[in-house]
Amino acid sequence: MLAALALVWLTAGCLPDSQRVQMGALFDQLVSARTLLGEQPPRAEQACTTVGDVHTRLTGEPGLVDVRPAWPALRDATQALQAVCGQNIMLGQPSTDSAASTQARQRWQQGIQREISVACDHLRKAAAALDRAQPC
Repeated sequence: MLAALALVWLTAGCLPDSQRVQMGALFDQLVSARTLLGEQPPRAEQACTTVGDVHTRLTGEPGLVDVRPAWPALRDATQALQAVCGQNIMLGQPSTDSAASTQARQRWQQGIQREISVACDHLRKAAAALDRAQPC
């Protein structure tokens, strides 16, 4: 009986941390979403749904916030990608072709590129924290 208990204890000690495993899966999803948003044309709907799902899990699942420093890096990457989603929505709106509308569209396009870069910076931090390959 004692030997069986010791075997269970030793086996449990070798299992991967479930929160780190979840964070790895969320990391992969964000990397995929960032790739979709960087395509021309971007597959924004699919990517933004993924980003929203990851955000919900990052903020709603107990214990994930304790996976440091990966959690803040993934949270920050999610926020940057959500900004990209918002700017893509704005770019998809009909334009009046006025000077102000043209300038706004240029700023949104620049904002998309900037936020994709910011997301990449945060994903690199998360990759280092999770012992994963650099995503971008």
